[in-house]
Amino acid sequence: MKAAWLLLLAVPVLCGLPFTRGPGVLVSVAAMLAVAAAIRPSLAALPLAAALGSLAVTAGYRGPPQPAGLWLPFEFLPLLVLQVRLLRRTPARRAAVAGALVALATTALPLRVTLHVPHNRLNASVLLVATAFVPAVAAAGVGLWLRAADARRARALAAARRAQRLELARDLHDLVAHEVTGIVVEAQAAQVAPEAGSYERIEAAGQRALAAMDDMVAALRADDDAAPRAYGLADLPGVVSRFGGGATLEIEPGVGLPAVAGTAAYHVVIEALTNVRRHAPAGARVRVRLSASGVLTVDNDGGTEHGVTGASDISVTPRSGGGSGLAGLAERTRAVGGELRAGPHAGGWRVVCDLSRSADVPGDRAAQP
Repeated sequence: MKAAWLLLLAVPVLCGLPFTRGPGVLVSVAAMLAVAAAIRPSLAALPLAAALGSLAVTAGYRGPPQPAGLWLPFEFLPLLVLQVRLLRRTPARRAAVAGALVALATTALPLRVTLHVPHNRLNASVLLVATAFVPAVAAAGVGLWLRAADARRARALAAARRAQRLELARDLHDLVAHEVTGIVVEAQAAQVAPEAGSYERIEAAGQRALAAMDDMVAALRADDDAAPRAYGLADLPGVVSRFGGGATLEIEPGVGLPAVAGTAAYHVVIEALTNVRRHAPAGARVRVRLSASGVLTVDNDGGTEHGVTGASDISVTPRSGGGSGLAGLAERTRAVGGELRAGPHAGGWRVVCDLSRSADVPGDRAAQP
């Protein structure tokens, strides 16, 4: 490959020597510099040398017009390529300076021929310079357009990476925090009143948390666009049943939601159940209901309907940090065309996730339980 590039660089000089003796050799050297700069525009001095060398040869050439006309295409086309590559790839300040010099050299190139013809020098010079100006401007436009396209692509890639990181952060918060909260509740309950099976439940919750983290790490390490496992409506019965006897689930027949909306519903449920464990007394009752129209409601009574008070019940000790669960759920819900509301209700707390309009979002239907 290197030999091919060297041969390409040497062609303008080697082939020109028999025809361009004396001053014409400078024309071949200028063409060689233009080709070299078009090949390696990343070398800071090379584009400047090609542009300044071309301008110097144009200004100082005193030979006959034939050699200059013969090798003009070998220099003109590489200068156009150099103009495009400079404006597309190089830093802005360098692109502005070097690009302007290359454009000037490209536009002035025909003067080597027209200034040395016997008649109509001025008319021919104006005509050919104006003709060369058009492709020089077109090359600059192409380079700037490609530069803008590259910038848009880079911004889109950065936004996609940020969105992926946020999505993984939300999944980590929703899935892992839910299981860890269950582990803390079971551990605190075992300290007060040990019972058979509590350690088994702690172990199972820990295994589920580790599995969720393994899925996310595997997705990050994958070479393709693999994503962690997407949970949906089919996973709701298991989540609610693991919460305990204080939670019930009701899904009306005929629910039809896109897969992305089903995933959003799943995350709303586990975040709501996590918050109940953190903030409500242990005797609080939770009701999860999904209507056929796609409205998900999660209610808890705060334990007041059963005469439970928070003083004697086990709940998760408040911790610093966190607090972004509902905000993340609101973003996730809006992304699929839904709406999330949460607030006090009948002595407890209610979360309402309206996914009825998400049926218009393209996607496969979520698996039904």
